[in-house]
Amino acid sequence: MLISVILPAYNAERTIAEAIESILSQTCPDFELIIINDGSCDRTEKVILSYSDSRIRYYSNPGNQGLIYTLNRGIELANGKYLARMDADDISLPARFEKQLQIMETCPEIVVCGTSIKGFGHPRAKKYKFCSKENSRELKAWLVKYPCFAHPTVMIRKSILTKHKLSYDLNFLYAEDYKLWIDLSEYGDFYNIQDVLLMYRLSATQVTQPGNKVQMESSRKCRRVYVTRVWGEQLGKQIEQGYITMETIREIRDHNGARELKEVLYMSLAKYGIRELLYFFTSFDFFRFDMMVNMAILKRFIKGKNPVI
Repeated sequence: MLISVILPAYNAERTIAEAIESILSQTCPDFELIIINDGSCDRTEKVILSYSDSRIRYYSNPGNQGLIYTLNRGIELANGKYLARMDADDISLPARFEKQLQIMETCPEIVVCGTSIKGFGHPRAKKYKFCSKENSRELKAWLVKYPCFAHPTVMIRKSILTKHKLSYDLNFLYAEDYKLWIDLSEYGDFYNIQDVLLMYRLSATQVTQPGNKVQMESSRKCRRVYVTRVWGEQLGKQIEQGYITMETIREIRDHNGARELKEVLYMSLAKYGIRELLYFFTSFDFFRFDMMVNMAILKRFIKGKNPVI
């Protein structure tokens, strides 16, 4: 068995049929589709059971256990060499697995392969497209700021999870994927296919929903974990104590991820004063960052709150 597809489902009666059919229509047929019903109280189970394809393995949780529990259960049930993620409201394009499998089989050093995504299902979705960096160096540098993959697109080498006892971490609620990329970054390379191979469904709730406070705090924890691992415990302690100063930024030497690290440190300073603002310009960091980043940092000098790390 080459691929185990893990598809959690919760109250997805309106969308899960499209998701299932997009997997069954893949040009690469060597997979098992593990569907785990996480305590749905609508017709989700009935829709799933209407399919008779032998590649589908159906399981039901004892009540609603949440996404992290369900994903980890899927990992334990999987027989494939690779794990592919799928959500119950998205659509995988037909060549997705074929293209990801080609990368994973050709490059054994790659432990995670994602793809670009495009939005659908909402008027604003036409403008929504997520295209992450392509090569491992860029993806790992980006980790200090954001999750570097669109979670529903990834294909993961299962042997790495098994060997290093890795799974989705309950201590990082709503940022469990971010934490897993950080853990996996120690054991191999990353790659992101630039083609759009998954259609990501946007709902009105997703478009209008304000930032989830729990997710924001879990993301901050992820950044702190990553910085400590890559740049050492001393910097990690400064961040933990909320004592980021200009001296902290001056000490960051140029290497992979240094620019991205400086960006988040500027957005997490303990003090925003004239001295700090002058250094931002005279150090030429202002000219090294993207305009959107500069605007966000300057906004911090005005408001001076909500550290990102």
